[in-house]
Amino acid sequence: MSVNSVKGEVDVQRLPTDAEEYSYCGWLFKYTKSHILHSLCTTSEQCKTHPESQCLLCLFTNCLNLPHLPEMVFPRNILTIIHPNGGKIEFNTLDALKKVCNGKLSLQVACSQEWQESRSSEHLEQKIKPFDWTFSTDYRGTLSQDAVVQSTEDKIDIEMLKRKDKILFYHEMMLYEDELHDNGISSCTIKIRVMPSSFFILHRFFLRVDGVMGIYK
Repeated sequence: MSVNSVKGEVDVQRLPTDAEEYSYCGWLFKYTKSHILHSLCTTSEQCKTHPESQCLLCLFTNCLNLPHLPEMVFPRNILTIIHPNGGKIEFNTLDALKKVCNGKLSLQVACSQEWQESRSSEHLEQKIKPFDWTFSTDYRGTLSQDAVVQSTEDKIDIEMLKRKDKILFYHEMMLYEDELHDNGISSCTIKIRVMPSSFFILHRFFLRVDGVMGIYK
């Protein structure tokens, strides 16, 4: 079940959803953008007995094998690009979080050693689960079944991107963000701009942890 097929969210449907489409040279660019994910399930019994109608929170929780979700998750923020022949690539929050590694992460904050020494090994084994708490992702988009990926030696034309071409369509939105328990910040965003000569999509994962900073594109 996808995010768009979730039913039974009467209160959610009342919240505003921003959406826009733009067509150029046969390509279709569109996005939807809406509220942050609720932190509590108000239909727990229904979600258990009728998984096909589960709320967005339960959908994310059940689909992702993670101890917890990022602090800010935007489940309906979706960017879609459709080729004139029908092939489609989509950028959505659920699939981006599916790429988060549910295993041990070597990155530690400055005070982690002192924190571990203050607790017994038995306590740590019970409470600490291997988990990439930075929510790092190497998500590259979700392709439709009729889309084909081929290797190429072509590179991004940086000089073309530097040109002051007219921007026909532009949008940027957040997929998720977390403050890493006040030890930094990680964020996953998607940005698009369409020019007369080309279009450019940037999926950006930004991470800053106690002086360690990285950007993954």
